[in-house]
Amino acid sequence: MTFALIHRRFAGAASGLIAAALLLFPSSVFQRSLWAQEKGILDSLFKPGSKDVAAIDFELQDLNGNDVRLSKFRGESHVLLYFWATWCPYCLAVKPELKKIRERIASKDLEILAINVGGGDSLERLKKYQEGHPVPWSVLYDGNGGVTRAYQVQGIPLFILVDKEGKITFRDNMLPSDITKYMK
Repeated sequence: MTFALIHRRFAGAASGLIAAALLLFPSSVFQRSLWAQEKGILDSLFKPGSKDVAAIDFELQDLNGNDVRLSKFRGESHVLLYFWATWCPYCLAVKPELKKIRERIASKDLEILAINVGGGDSLERLKKYQEGHPVPWSVLYDGNGGVTRAYQVQGIPLFILVDKEGKITFRDNMLPSDITKYMK
């Protein structure tokens, strides 16, 4: 949700502070209820559990320069797209949960693709950060923001689960309590 849209929703002297707080806390219940009220493209295209929305294929490079294409996993494994940035405290706070998921679910059943949104992070900064904070999943860099725009990322972290057929089965700013219920 853009600042202008939030600002229009709230009149009065405190509207700027409220809007800024909502942008800083993307997982807040209040902001989520505003999103749910919107009849925009995100609600119509990405309802959690919707089996009729195809994930947009993309190709990005990992930090070793290898090309990674989403459609490569079709028919083989589910894919969890994790949009994040090194400067986002909520993105970093969720990493232990992702590590637990990786420990419980093998990569042959669930591939995790951590897509750095690029804004504020250079490739060099991301590589340096990853050297000090290695993770057991692929880290991709969306330097020009093309994939981030294609998936209409409004706030990070954002988690999108793609099933083996290439359909979106989950989309939210928080991980589900049990991701396996979306992996049928």
